Amino acid sequence: TGHHLPPQELSSGCNVFEALGEGFTLLAFDAPAGAAAAFETAARELNVPFATVCDTGAGGRAEYGARLILVRPDQYIAWCGDEAPEDIAALLLSMTGR
Repeated sequence: TGHHLPPQELSSGCNVFEALGEGFTLLAFDAPAGAAAAFETAARELNVPFATVCDTGAGGRAEYGARLILVRPDQYIAWCGDEAPEDIAALLLSMTGR
């Protein structure tokens, strides 16, 4: 974490940077069922600006090295993993300085 998100093409043909939201963005590449929804729920409950980009790990996206990548608004990676953390709310609170 703490690294700038490297460019990568999504299966839609657009660059990952074109798909990022204005707040935090979760990149979910072949992510476990329910992981993205759990992040979305926690972000909504905490009123954290949030978007999700779901795609496959094919086409070079597996090179990111994780199925779930949380990107900060400044396009730096805040967190990554293959499974959602146990306490997503605590992660988001920490990332937003609350």
